Amino acid sequence: MISTEKLRKPAVRAFVDSLNARDERAFAEAVYEKFTYTCEKEEGDAAGFYPAHTQFVVTDQSSDGYTLTGVILKAGDPVAARLTFFPRGYRSVSKLDVATGVAIPGDSFNDALVHLGGGRVEPKPAAGTLRRLKLGDDYFVHRWGRGGLGNADWINTGEKATDPDVYQTFHSPAHGEQTDEVRVSRVVSRLSVDLGWDGTYQKATARFHATLSFWEAVTWLSEKYRLAGESIPKVTGTLTLTGPPTLTVPDGNVISTEEITVTGSKPPYPIDFTREFPLTGLPLGTYTLTLANAVKTGGYWSSKYNTTVTLRDHTISFTVGG
Repeated sequence: MISTEKLRKPAVRAFVDSLNARDERAFAEAVYEKFTYTCEKEEGDAAGFYPAHTQFVVTDQSSDGYTLTGVILKAGDPVAARLTFFPRGYRSVSKLDVATGVAIPGDSFNDALVHLGGGRVEPKPAAGTLRRLKLGDDYFVHRWGRGGLGNADWINTGEKATDPDVYQTFHSPAHGEQTDEVRVSRVVSRLSVDLGWDGTYQKATARFHATLSFWEAVTWLSEKYRLAGESIPKVTGTLTLTGPPTLTVPDGNVISTEEITVTGSKPPYPIDFTREFPLTGLPLGTYTLTLANAVKTGGYWSSKYNTTVTLRDHTISFTVGG
């Protein structure tokens, strides 16, 4: 085995050190911005190459220092490989050719196995969430899966996470707003879920908004008058986040449930609330957020007529980790 300190070329040394340290920032600094690689019939750029590797143990290097032979991990098994580097400048690699299945001496292979901790690394279980990781100056969305060399790991999808807060947004209803009403009272509402980022991992932010109005003679008017006591509008309901179905729980495990009570503060008494749900560590699958049994009470005509409005359930499904 050859330690990285003995590698002849600084660019090659920085590249291998970044892989073994699992340091994506260091890797970005070790490759040229237009870096490409080939591996058997596969080819790609830095975003596709980096997550496919865990460690690379060097057993030999060429006289010019640009070709390394050693052992990498492929689907949990040690595999002999030869890496040929094409530098750009003193500390940057512009291209890499990877050949697997090469022959190396048995003693060298066994030494590499010792360094790798016994020769087999079981693939880590999927954590089930997308990740946002920085590569160079940009953030990329990573998804759990198999890399180009077979490892189960976080795979860079190549999709830039351009917005620092929101990745995807879902609505109920999918388009427009939902209207529920009785004879003299109306509620127009919408439930949304923003899938964003809590640092590295995903989080879900639920937002509910409702506008209220009352019937006056020939038209609907907003709740423009100042109200007091039981006339002040409020909405109650149950907000529940449910996980993917399982064999033992066909409807999915309840991740979170909360009884919601939101009171309008001043005319026209809009109803708004926001809740955040961290998604780190949750299993991969489809999750469902439901606002159920929601009821609006109060309003301008509440002292004279029935202004209680029962809202139809809002339901949003979204996928964690895919």
